[in-house]
Amino acid sequence: MSDKSEQEAYDEINTLVGSLAKAFEMDGLEAARAVENGAMMLRLGVDEAGDRFIEAAFQGKVAVVYPGGAKPEMDKGKTRKV
Repeated sequence: MSDKSEQEAYDEINTLVGSLAKAFEMDGLEAARAVENGAMMLRLGVDEAGDRFIEAAFQGKVAVVYPGGAKPEMDKGKTRKV
């Protein structure tokens, strides 16, 4: 992997962790630790419109993170979209 590719991957992971932290109302370090130790479960998916997302489950809550931002039509009852 080139240095540029490594930096891009790092940036994308950092953005994801920041989005998860915001969704679960915690700081970035807490979110990173929750992912690392398996307390926060992540699942890759594709919605009906063909858009990719990452679904995260943590302490009974679910968040769905889309690349580039949230989709406003999401059900806000059980899931927060970032």
